[in-house]
Amino acid sequence: MAARLFIAALLLLPLAGVPGAVRSQGPVPRVIEVTAERFEFWPSEIAVAEGEEVELRISSDDTMHGFRIVGVGTNVLIPKRGKGSAVVRFTGGLPGRYTFECNRMCGAGHNFMRGVLVVRSAGAREP
Repeated sequence: MAARLFIAALLLLPLAGVPGAVRSQGPVPRVIEVTAERFEFWPSEIAVAEGEEVELRISSDDTMHGFRIVGVGTNVLIPKRGKGSAVVRFTGGLPGRYTFECNRMCGAGHNFMRGVLVVRSAGAREP
């Protein structure tokens, strides 16, 4: 009997707010799949609500690319096709347009490989 009570107490410890217990982390970010290929990102325009956190999962359909959000400090490499993807978390801060671009030379059209994250104000409606 004492052994059962001890085991039950151990199982309930995480529910009692003991340091190190697993806790809910809040809402899971919206996942957006992004593809990089031949001098373009798809989608090239991504709408995010003010304060919303999104997880961009970026994969390549050809060679290795870079991914940088201008002025935000995000800078990752996107592995070439079949070698996985890069994950970037972005939280819609101030409303506006945030340019993202390939920042790894990937060919003749590299300078045109751009897109935009559009952060809409909390009161804005979807078109």
